[in-house]
Amino acid sequence: MLTPIKKKHLLLVLFILWTKQHVYSQTIGLVHHTTEVSDGYILFTPSFNNKVYLINNCGETVNEWTFNEQPGLTCYLLENGNLLRAGKNYLETRDWDNNIVWSFDMETAGYKQHHDIEPLPNGNILCILNDIYSSSEMVSAGKDPSFVNNQVKIDKIIELQPIGNNNAVIVWEWKFMDHLIQDYDNTKLNFGNIIDHPELIDLNFNDLSSDITHVNGIDYNSSLDQIILSARHMNELYIIDHSTTTWEAASHSGGNANKGGDILWRWGNPRAYKQGTTLNQKLFLQHDAKWIETGYTDEGKISVFNNDGDGSAAFSSVHILTPDIVNNIYQKENNIFKPSSFEWSWQGSILGSIVDEGRKSGAHSLPNGNFIITETSAGRISEIKKDGTLIWSYVNPTGAGTNIYNQFVTPTSDNNLFRGEKYPSNYIGFSGKNLSPSGIIENQNSTSTSCINSLTIDEIELKTIKIKNPSEHNIIQFNKIVNLDSVTIIDLNGKIVSEHLNLKSDHITATLEPSIYFLKLKKKNTVQYLKILIN
Repeated sequence: MLTPIKKKHLLLVLFILWTKQHVYSQTIGLVHHTTEVSDGYILFTPSFNNKVYLINNCGETVNEWTFNEQPGLTCYLLENGNLLRAGKNYLETRDWDNNIVWSFDMETAGYKQHHDIEPLPNGNILCILNDIYSSSEMVSAGKDPSFVNNQVKIDKIIELQPIGNNNAVIVWEWKFMDHLIQDYDNTKLNFGNIIDHPELIDLNFNDLSSDITHVNGIDYNSSLDQIILSARHMNELYIIDHSTTTWEAASHSGGNANKGGDILWRWGNPRAYKQGTTLNQKLFLQHDAKWIETGYTDEGKISVFNNDGDGSAAFSSVHILTPDIVNNIYQKENNIFKPSSFEWSWQGSILGSIVDEGRKSGAHSLPNGNFIITETSAGRISEIKKDGTLIWSYVNPTGAGTNIYNQFVTPTSDNNLFRGEKYPSNYIGFSGKNLSPSGIIENQNSTSTSCINSLTIDEIELKTIKIKNPSEHNIIQFNKIVNLDSVTIIDLNGKIVSEHLNLKSDHITATLEPSIYFLKLKKKNTVQYLKILIN
């Protein structure tokens, strides 16, 4: 029989165990947070329900959208604050309040969009489509008939221009089928010596009979007017010219590079164009290749999530690489496109589990050089520093349909998500938007509570400051009277053009040329950046 003292000790032990579980073992929502996390908001669309969420660093929802179908697979927050989302059948744009701006039925139009889309500066949208051919068509193109199913998928890219509220037209198109070479059948027009034509795709490189390229990521570089593609089944990245007409894109000349739609640069698996050995292969089933944004620490470089790491099926890895361009020509060394290796790499564990994703997933760089990593099967989005230090991690708490998991329940595979995107707090798409949090998605989260309670009064105050965008007549209008140590106006070149000290007002007067500027708001040791357009 327990004595009163032993009972007290037992109750104390049970209380400590309960407290540890509830403080340290969060299974969903915010599971790890440090003060080093970069400022910004995370956008994600769960794989098995119709929601899109925008959350802050404490795991609180600041906005959400509800669609009529599951994703297919990505979404992006546009610079005007609208949300662009690819669904299973529809491409849709919603405004901040979830009103439909544009909705286009891709399925009815016959467009088999998959994986990724890319919004363009002109308002158009790049889409990855399945380009489907019969077995006889593929054999006629030089495909080895022993590796042909009844239907064969290879990819193509279209540029859609939205029309009205529910229509669209194709204004540009590019196809892998127009840029093939093969050395199997010398009776075909595309027969040739593959080693002499790295600008073309070897139709018989792999023995996949139904899904040859499997493009899973697309990104656009407006400075170069070029597109990068990630082809999982080729273990390669490709850069193509977007400055071409559709006719030129189907040819081998024209455009800024005068290469038509031929491959300008390819990387990851030189054996695909009969160069190098297995030792030269760097990519294995990769996803999410993109150029790092202008103004970021690693701007202009390329980041990629390498699903199978070194090909051993033991881990995934994240990388940065930098192509070598001289006079707009991508350089080679020993007939292999440069670089010879990654510039930066990371592999490791997050909260005790090795990052090892055989499918989907992604990674992208942040302004300060940190990386956001998405693990699809875990439904987890994390932020790491370049040295591998984990500074933030969040597990999607939503499952299939309307299911939302309770805290301390470990989700099954239905909390998958394709990718998470983090937008810095000064992203122009947030201008004029209400970013006040409405609470966490799940029922409880002590890590979120600790994060919320750790915000200083100054941080909370700065986060509530908004500006009228765009501004005119040299008046920058705040949403309230602000009390700041300083407001610094910085141009796109990083030059300080105006500074206002000890400001206590609801506006600033400054003579500025029409352009985009950044406002640096400072109060004691807290800093907030806002982007503004001056007309």
